[in-house]
Order: sequence, then structure tokens, then C-alpha cells
Amino acid sequence: MSKIYWDKIRFLVANGCNYRCRFCHNEGQSKGSSAQLMSLEDIKVLIKFIKDQDISELCFSGGEPFLNKDIVRMIKYADENTTCDIGCATNLSLIKDEQIKELSSTRVKFNIQFPYVSKNDFTKSTGSKNYSNIINTIKRVQDAGIGIGLNTVVQSENIGKLSKVIAFALKNELPLKLLPQIGLQGSDTFKDWVFPILQRFAIDCVDKGTGAIRYTLEKDGHTINVLYIDSPCFTKNIDCCRRYGEIRVLPDMSLQPCLLKEDCVPLKLTQGKEYVLNQFRLSWKDFNHC
Repeated sequence: MSKIYWDKIRFLVANGCNYRCRFCHNEGQSKGSSAQLMSLEDIKVLIKFIKDQDISELCFSGGEPFLNKDIVRMIKYADENTTCDIGCATNLSLIKDEQIKELSSTRVKFNIQFPYVSKNDFTKSTGSKNYSNIINTIKRVQDAGIGIGLNTVVQSENIGKLSKVIAFALKNELPLKLLPQIGLQGSDTFKDWVFPILQRFAIDCVDKGTGAIRYTLEKDGHTINVLYIDSPCFTKNIDCCRRYGEIRVLPDMSLQPCLLKEDCVPLKLTQGKEYVLNQFRLSWKDFNHC
């Protein structure tokens, strides 16, 4: 069997969002109720085509994936028909209790966009006033036994605000992913002040060789992993991207090899499995420079 080479596949099941985060790399997407949505039938066909490939993770994302009414059925279908990890990147503001219950029987892990601990900062950053609801929903998801972690985009050299996010993650035993904002001047050097903060509580540190550095933090009997993404985009490291890269499938079922590139290849699902898998292979071969 010929490989498609891509290690991770991200399904953008909705290209709109109910948040207004200024740092979001999807800022050009539709906002609100006019979002373009991926169809359940299309995603079923695509999963059937790729399920025997050597893929480490399928991630459901957007925009905000819970704008798509079929998101739970999509995740459950992936859970029943694949063996790889399943992620869902969401702001957690739209999920309902019955959806949490349904998803508790799957292996999905939520990755929650969580920019600030301060209610005022959170509201200013996201344009949303549902901070308290998010905190409560995080607890409900944890209680349901669903894996959950926080994603924080590091936007400025604000040691105090980031330290509060780290303390919140530790107290609540929530894995944390820190992503310096791509395209922001100076963000390639944020690690110079972020690493000393992490080292205060670090009991282990591993360079994963993927553009990610994993710290294990421990405080007051609580232990978490913090992943700092030292993006290959900063150094134009195309080899690292190719080894550990993620290809995005947009709502219209087109392939986007890099989130910074607009050129996409429409998938032709009606042409059958081998045709579509070859489209993935060709996108890999063409993805050879920044």
C-alpha cells in the first residue's frame, strides 16, 4: 500500500466562529451563522478512504467545530472506524450536556482555546462574555472522563498573565499547550522568557524533535505536561514540517498543506479511494518549500 505520508489530518468542519480572537490564524474565515460547514457524508467517505493509512491523529477543528450540528456524529464515526488519536479543537462555548455524555464513550480529547485566566482579559480577547460558563464546562468535561487540555496563544511578553495561566493549568491538572503567535514580530524569541517560567516547577524537559518542547511541571501535588510549540515556521524548517506535518481538509473538501498558504486542492471524492489517496500524495510531494 502506498503511503500518503501525512502524519496528521485536521478536518475544518466549520469555517466560522462565535469568538473574535484577534490572534487567530483563521481570521479571514466567515464569522457567525453564515459559516460554511463540512457534510457528514463527505467526512464518512474520506475516513473510509484514509482509515488504513499510518496516521497518528485526526483532529476536528474550525472555526468553531460545534457550529456544525453533525460534529458529535463525525467524532463518533471516526472513533468507531479508526484506531488513531482523535482531537477536537474548540472554545467549548457551544457544547451541550447531552453532547458531553455522548462523547464520553469515545477516545476524543478536547483542546480548549484558553487565552487568559482573568475574566476581563478573556472577554477582551475573545469578544465573549461566557468566561464563567467555560470554567464550569471544563469541569463537566473532566467529570465525564473526556481528555481535555488548554491551548494558549502567547501574544506578548506578559510574564504575569502567562504565569496565571500556568498556575490555573497546574491547579486543575490540565495539560497546557503554548503556541507563540505566528507572524507576530518577536514571537520567535518568546521562549527566551517563557522557558524560565516553566523551569520554576519543571521536573523534566524533553525536546520532541518536532518543533515542540515538553516540560513536566509539578507543584503542590499536581503534575501536568506543558508543550511549547517552537514552530518550524519561525526557521522555515520545511524538513520538520514534512516529518511531522498536518494537512488541513477545509469545509469544501479541499486540501491545504500549510495554514499560511491559500492554494488548496479540491478533493474529488467521487473518483474513488485511490484517486483521493493520490491527491494526498501529490500534495505531500508539492509541499517541499516554505
